[in-house]
Amino acid sequence: MYTGISLYGTEQTNASSALSLGVSIFESLGFSIVGCGYNKYLKNGDHKGDHDFVDVTLPELENAVSSGEVNSFRIYDEKAGHTPWCASFGLSTNDFGSFHHIDIQLPIITDDILNSIIRKITSSVSFEYGIIYKCDKASKAFYYSTGDNLVSIYPYENPSLFKRDTPGRFNGVETYRHSKLRMIYPFNLINRQHLNIQVDGLTLDKWIIGNNFGELIKLNDELWCWAIDEQLIEPASKILGDAGVLISWKQNFSKK
Repeated sequence: MYTGISLYGTEQTNASSALSLGVSIFESLGFSIVGCGYNKYLKNGDHKGDHDFVDVTLPELENAVSSGEVNSFRIYDEKAGHTPWCASFGLSTNDFGSFHHIDIQLPIITDDILNSIIRKITSSVSFEYGIIYKCDKASKAFYYSTGDNLVSIYPYENPSLFKRDTPGRFNGVETYRHSKLRMIYPFNLINRQHLNIQVDGLTLDKWIIGNNFGELIKLNDELWCWAIDEQLIEPASKILGDAGVLISWKQNFSKK
């Protein structure tokens, strides 16, 4: 199993801070950086926008990032039996058909370690919304971050709805940054605007606490972590989904 971490609304994060965060997370968990690089447009590609991944060493990547030559990248560790990698940290921008976000895939980690990583993330980079989820494969956790390949985690989830809400080639309006949630996950990193979402006449924060759907932990002046037990995710999702709060909620879902 893998832990996936996706952070959205990262426009104000500079690549140097993101790279330092990625290296720090790898070091703290005992991972090696066996590969890293960045995308680069091809001068003589067959089509406009054709690009390739340039493999470099970590010092070369650090130099390219610090000089401003590169503003997106990926670092990863490889181990036998793990495809396409054992651990990965990537920063993407609106280049190469993507959109601003950070994606992280790690072999499953304990909640205590995860809480430490959450604190490290919030003190290192700027973002507006984050989700932390579990997948059986690293590749699935990776594709889920961007909504690609129609990857879903829940049977009551329509993955194409999130993809349509993302910018880049879909020109989505990114409602997940302020007025909606993608879905509910064991850990949800939400901002003040999310807390004010209306649910059954209550703001989301009061709805969470009043209905015992987990706990809200303040991370800084702008972000909170909504942690919810996994057995409560489906009933909470049913309420928020029917209320129109969840982007990817599959309407008329019923458990068979």
